[in-house]
Amino acid sequence: MVARFSLLIPIFQLFMIASGTFKSNFLQTEVLEELKSCKLASHNILISEMTTVSLIACGRRCLKDGDCRRFMYDEETKQCSLYESGENCITDEDVNRKICFRLLSVCTEVNCARCPIGYYGDQCQHIIQDCSDGYQKSVTPQKDLLSYIQPTVNGAVLEVICLFKYGGLTYLLYRDVRCKETDFNKTWNEYSTGFGNANGNYWLGLENIFNILQNHNRFKLAVGFTFDDHASQLQGYYRDFHISNANDNYSISLGEFSNHPQGGPGNSLTDGTFSINGRPFSTYDRDYSNNDCPVRFNSGWWYLEGPVCSRANVNGRRPEVGVPFEATWHWQDNLGTGNEFDVISLRIYRE
Repeated sequence: MVARFSLLIPIFQLFMIASGTFKSNFLQTEVLEELKSCKLASHNILISEMTTVSLIACGRRCLKDGDCRRFMYDEETKQCSLYESGENCITDEDVNRKICFRLLSVCTEVNCARCPIGYYGDQCQHIIQDCSDGYQKSVTPQKDLLSYIQPTVNGAVLEVICLFKYGGLTYLLYRDVRCKETDFNKTWNEYSTGFGNANGNYWLGLENIFNILQNHNRFKLAVGFTFDDHASQLQGYYRDFHISNANDNYSISLGEFSNHPQGGPGNSLTDGTFSINGRPFSTYDRDYSNNDCPVRFNSGWWYLEGPVCSRANVNGRRPEVGVPFEATWHWQDNLGTGNEFDVISLRIYRE
């Protein structure tokens, strides 16, 4: 499930280093089983690795590195891994011998010099609403990072992938063949609340997307595909992206489409009679397509009320022998019947 955090989280105080009024607290988090290759994703940024004599020594290494906000310690090998962002750790080894901690902050009595990504203010008391908010406020590094956002006041704190440049893009959907496959054939409730995890593959959740969209009058939706072992990329953009609330079944509205000047995938969502504009979201347990589209496509989506269902299936299964094309992830138009992508992403940013 997509990570959510209360503002009043219990603190595990790993240690305190006295230097005047200086102190540092860490929170123990989870270690998740993942593919080794998933650590190559740009948002899983590894700062450095070294061998340390103890867990405490590893934590001290993190404190000394001005970019470190998370560390993982291997109790068997004594390997200490430092990361720039994120809540949880991932490994392809035995999760039971690994320990993960994230830094809450580095503060004095005057201010905080190092907040978790997404938090800001003298005492890390504020959280960005979305990645564009972080970009506009200039409170985040200009990188691909895991970040916390809080779309609604006093609402859930979410962990997402952020691209903190080019306007600040919030990833609504991230699917990467380097990471473990996540089943996207989910229920209505799961598509509403979100699933997966931000270290690998995830869907942010319709209710969370709706809440983000309420914080600014115009958002642009970016669709992205990478190929050839992440060597090439195609991107396209829809202006004026909106979805309605749950009572209206999260019906979608998309404006003008454009391809990236260096190459785009074409318009598979709003072209002519195949436009999904105005369509409600459908899942296998709440189907508004009248054509069994969620079952046929193996995923939730804004399906047409017709036998075509959609010219895109970004939530379908990865291509494999015996799986019908329409059930696999694909994007027709400029990509024809191709579905051999390495990464699929849906991202939004403020216009």
